[in-house]
Amino acid sequence: MTSDSRFSTTQPAGLGGSGESSRADYALAGAMADQLAEPLKTMQRAIAAFIGSGKLTQLQAQPLGDAIELASRIVEQGRLLAQLANGEVRQTHEQLDLDQLMNRALDEWGHWLRLRGVEAYRNIKPVAVVADAQLLGALVDAALDWSATPGQRLVISLEVKNWPAHAVLRFKSNQTVKSGDRSAPEDETPERLSWHLVSELASAIGATLDRVETADEVLVMLEFPRTVRQLEGLTAMEMDLGDGSWSGNPAKALAGYRVLIITADSGLREDVKLICKGLGLIVDSVPSGQMAERFCELERPELIVVDERCRDAAFDQLRDDLLRIHPNFPFVEISYDTNTLLVSGWMAESMTRVNRNELAGQLPQALAIEMAKVL
Repeated sequence: MTSDSRFSTTQPAGLGGSGESSRADYALAGAMADQLAEPLKTMQRAIAAFIGSGKLTQLQAQPLGDAIELASRIVEQGRLLAQLANGEVRQTHEQLDLDQLMNRALDEWGHWLRLRGVEAYRNIKPVAVVADAQLLGALVDAALDWSATPGQRLVISLEVKNWPAHAVLRFKSNQTVKSGDRSAPEDETPERLSWHLVSELASAIGATLDRVETADEVLVMLEFPRTVRQLEGLTAMEMDLGDGSWSGNPAKALAGYRVLIITADSGLREDVKLICKGLGLIVDSVPSGQMAERFCELERPELIVVDERCRDAAFDQLRDDLLRIHPNFPFVEISYDTNTLLVSGWMAESMTRVNRNELAGQLPQALAIEMAKVL
């Protein structure tokens, strides 16, 4: 790489760093997409009618069909951008084989890659990550769309780096034929919609996005903190716990999961909420074990934090029910004993306990450790 890079280390960045302005832009993109959708459907019906009447052959209609499909993809990208900007996307986290998803996407994109004159090569190793299936698929498609510019040699690789053991998906492209395009002033070419979508989807999923661009090469890298690995026969998730057991930063691994807080203490509830929201968790709260039972009947959380003073018969019944569904369902108990710190083991009956006075230091890592049992 030379030093004339245009982009480097783009984090999972919210809305491009411009707040309400970007939200308005993405809302506009969504509105335009909605208005374009119907005319595109009309064109598709017209082409089908011409083919059916014999006025057009399939071969003659192919360029028109390709153009409409490309426009339809842009419509879908605009709609998804608007949904992400408006917070309308609800995620369901599950373990996904990213290598299979990537290979399937490359196979499906074969026609478009050939149409654009892209020479595509792949080096995909088996990797599983935790993410929302729909958003991860959309991220892969958007990254391919952006990287596969005409006349490129595109190399896609997927592997797990040594430390931290995160999956890294790379899209490296360079021109197969030299042209003067790269010498043009960069600010004259606006970012394509697909790049905005890559950035927003990476942020929503919790992936780190890097882009490095030189005169001869463009490299886009997606790193997935929620990478699943095999540990002592159990499936676990690499979560950047750092050098010490309580010194890491689990925010990337926890973002998007739903936690239920059980406490009648408003001060404690607000303290726990503040910590959980800082980790990107979606927070609900109830004042008692009985209310928690009712809440879980309607929508089961992925993690429960309980005030030890709320551990009554109703809570114990709820815990038994959840452990029957999932033997490692994550619980964290907040204790008022001095210097309390107890981390439950895998398949242990005890709960991880943290001290009320040490929440800021103990709770984030306790949550990360508990979640590692189910991912």
